[in-house]
Amino acid sequence: MAKPLTIPWREDEATLLRLYRNEAEPELRLRWHALWLLRRGYPVAEVVATLGVCERSVRRWIAWYRAGGIAELRRRRRGGRQGRPPRLSRAQQEQLKAQAAAGQFRTIHEAVAWVQERFGVSYSYWGMRSLFVRMRLRKKLPRAVAAKAEPQLQTAWKKGALSRPFGQTG
Repeated sequence: MAKPLTIPWREDEATLLRLYRNEAEPELRLRWHALWLLRRGYPVAEVVATLGVCERSVRRWIAWYRAGGIAELRRRRRGGRQGRPPRLSRAQQEQLKAQAAAGQFRTIHEAVAWVQERFGVSYSYWGMRSLFVRMRLRKKLPRAVAAKAEPQLQTAWKKGALSRPFGQTG
């Protein structure tokens, strides 16, 4: 018979769920998801099947959590590498986020040009697109409006004030 899994939990279930839902980095998101499921009482085999990872990875994450908690899991990277440092500082990322939230970018190319002009940092289209995804940013997408649209008539039609459809005369 297998030895029961004991984990000295430092975080409650709600904290782990919040970490899982708010994490933008896929590698960490998977770890938080695994911990949340384990915290809810799921057996390791079920966590492995649900997440589609190998049991060895889940056991490694548990060992890291036991050794140093969330901070240790966050510190560890696949393959032992720490990754490339970001091209933009935190302050620059916050400025980019503010510009995107204000709807200043209609296209990714506009964001590339803005970052190049503002910070002197060059990005390719796909590099900036990837950054937008990681930072959960959205570009401004204007709603399409027909050139001959008449908003007053459309509103009247929606309210049932017009007796005939648009474009029909007589």
